[in-house]
Amino acid sequence: MTVGLQLRYHRPVPLQTPLHLSARITGTDDRKIFLAGSITTDHDRSAILVSADGTFVAPDADRARALFPSLREET
Repeated sequence: MTVGLQLRYHRPVPLQTPLHLSARITGTDDRKIFLAGSITTDHDRSAILVSADGTFVAPDADRARALFPSLREET
């Protein structure tokens, strides 16, 4: 689940152009996961159009079932 997401636009993002999105885990703290990512064009991956930082949390199993009742137990 998303706790926070910050996007920074460095350049205009062109329309009808193949894009390349990348992300990597930069750290963890118990159930929190920290990520960094970027968007470039597929043609020029050195020119960052958008950069992002995010914090996510993995809910415990009981909370996940309460939030998403359609999830089934795996056997």
